[in-house]
Amino acid sequence: MNTIKMNITQSTGEQKNHFEHLFQPLTLGNVTIKNRIVFLPHFNALASEDGKPTERDALYFAERAKGGAGLVIMYAVACSPSGKMSDRFLHGWDPAIVPELKNYSKLVHENGAKIFGQINHGGHTTLKNPPQILYAPTQMPEPSSQFNTKEMEMEDINEVIEGFAKSALHFKQAGFDGVEIKVAHDGLLRSFVSEFFNRRTDEYGGSYENRLRLPLEVIKAIREEVGNEFPVGIRLCLDEYTTWGYNLDYGVKLARTFEETGQVTYINTDAGTFSSFQMEIPPAAVPKGFAVHMAAALKQNITLPVVAFGRISTPEQAEKILADGNADMVGMARPLIADPELPNKARQGNAADIRECISCNDGCIFQVMQEKPIRCIHNPAAGREKTLGLGTLKQAEIKKKLVVIGGGPAGLKVSEIAALRGHTVTLVEKNDRLGGQLLLASKLPYRDQLLKVPEHLIKRIHRLGVEVLVSAEATVENILARDPDAIVVATGSSSATINKPGYNQENVFTVYDVLQGNAKIGEKVMIIDGGGHFKGGGLAEYLAAQGKQVNIVTPLLHVGQNLEPSNREMLLQRLSKINVTMTPHHTVETINRNEALLKNVYSDQEINADGYDTFIYVTHNFSKQDLYVSLKGKHKEVHRVGDCVSPRMIEQAIWEGEMMGRKL
Repeated sequence: MNTIKMNITQSTGEQKNHFEHLFQPLTLGNVTIKNRIVFLPHFNALASEDGKPTERDALYFAERAKGGAGLVIMYAVACSPSGKMSDRFLHGWDPAIVPELKNYSKLVHENGAKIFGQINHGGHTTLKNPPQILYAPTQMPEPSSQFNTKEMEMEDINEVIEGFAKSALHFKQAGFDGVEIKVAHDGLLRSFVSEFFNRRTDEYGGSYENRLRLPLEVIKAIREEVGNEFPVGIRLCLDEYTTWGYNLDYGVKLARTFEETGQVTYINTDAGTFSSFQMEIPPAAVPKGFAVHMAAALKQNITLPVVAFGRISTPEQAEKILADGNADMVGMARPLIADPELPNKARQGNAADIRECISCNDGCIFQVMQEKPIRCIHNPAAGREKTLGLGTLKQAEIKKKLVVIGGGPAGLKVSEIAALRGHTVTLVEKNDRLGGQLLLASKLPYRDQLLKVPEHLIKRIHRLGVEVLVSAEATVENILARDPDAIVVATGSSSATINKPGYNQENVFTVYDVLQGNAKIGEKVMIIDGGGHFKGGGLAEYLAAQGKQVNIVTPLLHVGQNLEPSNREMLLQRLSKINVTMTPHHTVETINRNEALLKNVYSDQEINADGYDTFIYVTHNFSKQDLYVSLKGKHKEVHRVGDCVSPRMIEQAIWEGEMMGRKL
């Protein structure tokens, strides 16, 4: 057996952090922010189902303050009943919200940060179930959903202006340090400044000045309620990233106009709409820092402080943006969901211990789009701060000698948490590398970020003194010979076989065969994808990049059906551009040498597809549980986690590892 040894020393105290600009204070209006890190606003679905503040929601923001962020900006409250984008959006217009909001500001302030509240009207993206009238500058179908809208009348406009002003006042009364007006994403105010959406012929449309009238009246009304010193910022879409929308030049013009009012404190940059969702919340296929040039353009054209955004995921990246003069502050949402302590770790000289966001969008965005509480695939505490957050992990009352079998994400997480609690841990892995199936999944295009999950955990377990054995085949005999107090089996899963004619031919492989280098791939390939995740579509892209002619066949509505929307959109765009053939609505019933019989799942019509050199199938997995079953009858305390229980996703493996580590 081989033992991995790494020398990672833990930071102690205030070591030199090399972040000269990141931890400088900045004054916005009458508020001084202790550093340049902003926790950006985003919906988290932690409020109650009837739009009321909750302790769980408040603790979510307090955790990011505790982790060292200088400014926390709360997600947008609805300025009026007509502006709710979800039942879980807080009622900013209602004065009854003030007493409960005070807990948010109290907790954030106690943990050393400032807190601003964002205000929005959802416009054409407000609630559609139950039915709600969708307000818009002009009546037209909303581009992404095709729901039609109502052209706002004067009384509607007045309701919105009053709602923004009252919401700002309520934030101030609740002890918040500032407010932010949303002129971004698919909010109503962004629709009004957009020439595409705003085709009115009255004083609120037509000319540039008229299109700006509503947001400028909103700013004026807010100032009348909160005074001139209270910070009032703008979250501004600088580029709609659509063929019909406005671009950066127009976005800069908007920023200049807002600055000229003399009533705006700062600009928080943003981009994209629901029709270009992948630019609003960019997945890993979008380059890191893709939008920094937008903040830089503002810095060259306005004097207001500017917040940069757009896959800024490390303190090194943030420091460079500030050092280059491209922004005054850096916005991070998902990176601080993944690791609330990112600022403190950077400041204390321990940046190597940061749990870096991988921009997968699975635990965070995909969840809240379904109005489920926010999560993170490799931070189980996200959205569960009260029970799993900073300071909740306790030392075990009885220290145990623990053996963990399997070095995938579940086994790594168990090892980390158990070691943190004082157990003596040995991790046994049969392969020569830790990481499990993530080592294979990361080979697919734009999935290399997945390696950051095991890499972080590997650093942690070595720092914690976990004994790691690789190239070590675990057996009942050699595990019991170690005389452990407890055993955790995390042996993962493997691909199921498909019992249809021809699936056992020599030219038929699983996705694992291909990624492990155990398949001879011909020039013309058929991928049979029953999952609708990255395995099928990603494999098609992987092989097409090698010059293979690829047809991906799926019984689903389309390739990548079960992916998070931004990832799905970009995958389909890429597959279309590289001429991968996509054949939805079909199963592959039989394979005969180089020919496959396809069957339409709706009509039962059958077609023959021939001339294929290779067939690769993507199907469900089965747990590798033989060792668990054998050990269970021979030791008093045997547990299993992750795919060994039931094959699922990374998030479930990490979650079960965390919970098992806390339970032992």
